[in-house]
Amino acid sequence: MDERKIDIQIHTDMLIQQIKHAQGEKSKISAEMHERCSQIDKLRKRYEILMTTMAPPEGEEEHSAAYYVISAAQEKEGLQREGDELDANIRKAEKEIHALENTIKVMNARNSMYRSNFTKVDHSSEDLEEERTLEEQRRAVMDKYKYKRRQVRELQEDLDAMSRTYDNLAAEEGTIGNQVGESENRLEGGKKQLSEQQTKLDRVSKQLVRYSRDIRTTKGKKTHTLEEEDIDMRDMHDFNKDIASQLVNSIQSYPEAFSTLTNLLYQSNIPIPSTTTAGGSRSSSRASSTSSLISVRSDKSSVKSVTLGLTSPSVAV
Repeated sequence: MDERKIDIQIHTDMLIQQIKHAQGEKSKISAEMHERCSQIDKLRKRYEILMTTMAPPEGEEEHSAAYYVISAAQEKEGLQREGDELDANIRKAEKEIHALENTIKVMNARNSMYRSNFTKVDHSSEDLEEERTLEEQRRAVMDKYKYKRRQVRELQEDLDAMSRTYDNLAAEEGTIGNQVGESENRLEGGKKQLSEQQTKLDRVSKQLVRYSRDIRTTKGKKTHTLEEEDIDMRDMHDFNKDIASQLVNSIQSYPEAFSTLTNLLYQSNIPIPSTTTAGGSRSSSRASSTSSLISVRSDKSSVKSVTLGLTSPSVAV
């Protein structure tokens, strides 16, 4: 019976030790979790501070990319200077720590010699108190050294992030500059084409007014003649054809919309124009369609005087 109690007691002690060990592991894991949560919170705050710094003040216009590039370069230079100062301080602290470590080694050697000479150590002796004081100083210096190293590491990470941001902003600046140059070239070309087309349109409009006045004078009418209505109908037919071509080229990349448009054109008896496959072909097709429409109108206006004595042909739109 006594042996059974001893076995139970031993088993109980083992379980208690396991429980204590498990609690110690739990405390260690909890401490690691709190430390990681603290690191996550620091990173989040650093990100919020960075975004607040980069954002323009409320009510002010947004700065250009060059402004952010210059700001990033200035901040990078300031961080570099601060990092250099911290490196110098760290090197100085390392030298001090090395000197203190040498001092501690000397003191430890002397203490060992004293311990070997005396069999009994007085816990209230001055040497022991000095050793304890030096050990506390060493711990304080090591803690300070670890803190400085952690600061340097964090600053290095911030510096790397700033460098990546600077590179991204520089790449974006180059891309935006190229896009602006291309847009300006296209704008100049469009203005030139618009000016030419406007000149042609004004000339054709004047010719059309003059020819219409001549036709009415010849016919002795004050209202639109059949020839004018025929020209207007043909003009409208060409205009509808050009618009339909532009619509088809614009939405041919969307099958559902393209199918709906073709059905509507078919129901309205409007011929379905041929499609193009590239953006450059679409733009050149639109430009050629517009210029051809203007030239057709001009040609029809010039032919108008020849058809005065003829009957109006049938018009199909």
